[in-house]
Amino acid sequence: MVYTNSPYHPSLVELARAGNFGAISHWLNQSFMPYGIRAHVGGVRPGCLKVLLELQPLPEHRELVSRWREYLVRFICHRIWQLNSARIEGVRIAVWFNNETGIRWQQAVKVVAPARRQKMQQSQELRSRINQTSRQKAQLKTARTLLMSAPLLFAFVFGAALAFVKAPVEPMNAAAGPTTDSNQATTDRPTTVQAALETVPVIKHDQVANPADPMVSLMFAGDVTLSDHFADAIGQNYEQAFAAMPEYRQADLAMVNLENPLTRATTPLAGKQFAFKADPAAVKVLEAGGVDIVTLANNHTMDYQEAGLEETIATLDQAGIQHVGAGRNVKDARRPDIIEVKGQRIAYLGYYSADFEIASETRAGSNYAEEKRIAEDIQALRKQVDWIIVNYHWGAELATHPADWQMELARFTIDQGADVVVGHHPHVLQGAEIYKGRPIAYSLGNFIFGGNPRRDYDTAVLKVAVNKDKQMKVEFLPVEVRNYQPKVVSGDRGVEILQQIDDRSASFQEPLRSTAVLDARVSPEPTPVSPASPPADTPIEAGDTEPATPSPIEGQSPVPDPSAPAGQTTPEAAPRSDQAPTPNGFGQPSNSFINSPNRTPMRSLTAEPSPSPAPETSPEPEPQASNPPTQDSSNWRASNQVGEQLIPHVSTLAATIW
Repeated sequence: MVYTNSPYHPSLVELARAGNFGAISHWLNQSFMPYGIRAHVGGVRPGCLKVLLELQPLPEHRELVSRWREYLVRFICHRIWQLNSARIEGVRIAVWFNNETGIRWQQAVKVVAPARRQKMQQSQELRSRINQTSRQKAQLKTARTLLMSAPLLFAFVFGAALAFVKAPVEPMNAAAGPTTDSNQATTDRPTTVQAALETVPVIKHDQVANPADPMVSLMFAGDVTLSDHFADAIGQNYEQAFAAMPEYRQADLAMVNLENPLTRATTPLAGKQFAFKADPAAVKVLEAGGVDIVTLANNHTMDYQEAGLEETIATLDQAGIQHVGAGRNVKDARRPDIIEVKGQRIAYLGYYSADFEIASETRAGSNYAEEKRIAEDIQALRKQVDWIIVNYHWGAELATHPADWQMELARFTIDQGADVVVGHHPHVLQGAEIYKGRPIAYSLGNFIFGGNPRRDYDTAVLKVAVNKDKQMKVEFLPVEVRNYQPKVVSGDRGVEILQQIDDRSASFQEPLRSTAVLDARVSPEPTPVSPASPPADTPIEAGDTEPATPSPIEGQSPVPDPSAPAGQTTPEAAPRSDQAPTPNGFGQPSNSFINSPNRTPMRSLTAEPSPSPAPETSPEPEPQASNPPTQDSSNWRASNQVGEQLIPHVSTLAATIW
């Protein structure tokens, strides 16, 4: 597809490319004004725009806002992409009816224009050249040092040889020092580990199914919700859920994403469309299933506010189940779990990709997936433990492939020193890859998800076996879920489920197939991370829609999706409202709509065209919505003239950018 700027005055385009808000507003309003929509453009932080769409309070507009939300977002991002500005990297979009006080919805996305992509590639190339020059200087210095010290080295070797020849041949009495065996559990390791913020005790885990097996088996599954429809189906028969899943009880360490608080609290978080909770007695489901650790870094941990989270933590502690990713404050939320089993120390970390319901120094919540924080956490632990496991709650619901920013964040995590990256939240299986000899599973789908009435579905669990020689065996176990009861299957059914993962992994450079054996790798040099500020003290509240997500690492080239069209958009970090303004235009103070107390959840786009995400009570996309509507689709027409004009316009543009 070829674009031209000829219909517009060149100065307008150049001003817009340079970040002039008025010029960008005019650029957008040329398309919106004929249809009764006005775009107001401001800045959130350097490189990130905010676009407020002001609509007249017509009934047809209200209907179109919800129906055409995805297309409106894509159209705006498409227009921003057409500018081809190297300075614009993201946009936050909000819709407001001029007779209302609050924002109807808002969404943040990342826009990767060719000029921006080129700038990022140049930045990465420059960094590579600098690193190469530094290495060459270091090598030259080493060679010079060796050259200058050669005479001294010769004298030392000659003296040592002479002393050896003249040494007595009779044995001498001496006390033998302690010998160590690499396969023997070390007993002199400290009982604590220094994490990024505090000293953390090492948890000894001796209750294993096969103590004689030197391999440590780790199990990972996706979303688990023990509330609503699950409670109706299972009742108090807590052992039924995992009854057909002995693999979890046999694993040395088994983990799930617990996506509901275990609490009797009655006050849900304001603004949540879906607020899940289960009676604390439901923890017996996890106990009976052999679950040793859960991640709480997700969008339902705070469904019943701080009281619900505190009761959940107390319930898990009493049951002896470890937990990561959330806490009473940011120190608790960032605290890793260090578990020693069969002489191997394994560190678990959990992060949530959205910037709301996030823990701060004075507020309970989840652990925010911020690059600087992730790097600090991993690097603090790397030399003190044997393995590092990182969990991410991220991505778009029902998306079968991860977005570019997720792949960049996952690989960044491995670069910092992590050994396994496990993802969840999309409710469906996604692909998996091997990056620098380490596995990344982008989404394990639903495991036991009682928040949805659908009781029968297919999924998979990830099994990782590690030994002291730093070898790792990774495999997916195909799982059939019937009446919320998972069971590993084999034969044709197992092949069919695993084929889904293989198909969705095909686009990766090194796909992770059903089974892989990975050898030890050289410890990676941590990727430098620019300092970043902590999350804002007033995070954006949200219901069950997908939140905005952190942006890819600046200066790191995005990973293109071969199936995505030119001008694709990927989720962007929700910009901080407390960012200090800068005088270059992009960092001007935020408009009031960004900080409105009536703001509503943000939802991120997938990295490729896919059905609009449905709420968690309907995990399957509707078949009729799998393709964008066309101009001839009568189901998408409005009854009056405004609707008749706007629908074909947006539909045609949506079809163009798709």
